[in-house]
Amino acid sequence: MKIKLFALLFLLFFGCYIALFILNPSDPVKFYYGGAKPIEMSVTSFIVLSFVLGIIISIIISFFFDIKSAIERWMMGKKERKAEEFKEFFDKAKTYDLRGDREKAIEGLEKIIRNAPHMEEPYLLLADIYVSMEDYDKAMEILNLAETGMGKKENILLKKVRINHTKRDYLKNEEILKDILTLNESNVEALRMLRDFYIWKKDWYEAYEVEKRIKKFVKTEEENKRLMGIQYEKTLTHFNKQFPQKVDKIIDKLKEIISEDKHFIPAYILLAEAYKRIDKLNEAGRTYGRGYTKTGHVIFLLKMEDLYINRGDPGAILKIYQRVLELSTKDHLILFLYARLCLRLEMIDEAIDTLNTLIAEGEEFRGLHRAMAEAFIHRGETENAVAEFQKAFPMEEIYIPFVCTKCQAIQEEWKDFCESCYSWNTVSVKKEDFLHTDPTELRVLYDGEDWGRGGQYD
Repeated sequence: MKIKLFALLFLLFFGCYIALFILNPSDPVKFYYGGAKPIEMSVTSFIVLSFVLGIIISIIISFFFDIKSAIERWMMGKKERKAEEFKEFFDKAKTYDLRGDREKAIEGLEKIIRNAPHMEEPYLLLADIYVSMEDYDKAMEILNLAETGMGKKENILLKKVRINHTKRDYLKNEEILKDILTLNESNVEALRMLRDFYIWKKDWYEAYEVEKRIKKFVKTEEENKRLMGIQYEKTLTHFNKQFPQKVDKIIDKLKEIISEDKHFIPAYILLAEAYKRIDKLNEAGRTYGRGYTKTGHVIFLLKMEDLYINRGDPGAILKIYQRVLELSTKDHLILFLYARLCLRLEMIDEAIDTLNTLIAEGEEFRGLHRAMAEAFIHRGETENAVAEFQKAFPMEEIYIPFVCTKCQAIQEEWKDFCESCYSWNTVSVKKEDFLHTDPTELRVLYDGEDWGRGGQYD
């Protein structure tokens, strides 16, 4: 069939040539090619010859391209067969590792790396094996070898970061994380690691910039809270280093944070502290009161205790407790705090009556018995005090244990920031079932009353 087709095309081409030759009689043209004598031929012959030479050259070039393509396909097939072979070796090494035969696994992976240095997976698995053996230097050596052979790769660099983190060698991670983000600016894992690194360094300005980049890719409430926490830390830095020169800006920024999240406790505490520094004690008291009505967190009651007792007005805090207890009669934590306050003010009978009420209602924790023992000591009732101390044993250093509600890390006191999980506004009283007060009712009370009455302190 092909022969007939070629014969037909040849006849058509030859017929066209004869027709052109007859229709275009002319004197021959001279074609100079560099020799002594030119070639003479008709215009028709010259055109047809040029066309034929073009076809021949095209066929030759196409032939070489076909040879090149055939060689490339052969090499690609060979490469794929090699890749499949190394994949089988890699799967076998993984199997050895799962079986616990690390020597054979390491031997197999090292062989693959020598023969196929472009494969990423063997480096990663071999590094993991050395990490599991706690041979971190060897793991890093393997990853450096991978970087030498393949250049900078995201997964290799991330593995380096994790190993440095395991070794607590955090300072080496900054540049590595920046390299990852140069390769892929949207790598959220690397962004979060870099942000946490700056939080660990307490470099709040860099942490803030990285967190803004994270929020472009991750729009969650958790990230909003973390951004607010970092903004708070920036303000706290100004408070510690630039107070009172920038007191107005600091107060405005804290109010802005509170307006964005009325449950962000650290901002209330720092705002009240700013007011105390400039002797606006009534404003500090009102800030604590508003914080309590919005959040129901006992830290505000404890802060108000210190504020009013230090300013020589213990009656104010007693009055606050009495109002709160009228609205939350079943809140045992508030009742216990009130009993402690009575002890602090040496209102011993009132303290013992309140603690007995808690015991009668089924409360049983070491801090309660410790407080009762201290009350009996004030009364001089040594035997009763000893009995209560025995119930309080082993003695806790603190009356009220706090805990991070996110990571459950135990805290000896309230903190604005949990070092364990890098979270703000998560530290609360450990015994959560104490906190049943509905802040809606309290909000009416606080918003309608002047909690900081006593203008002589303004």
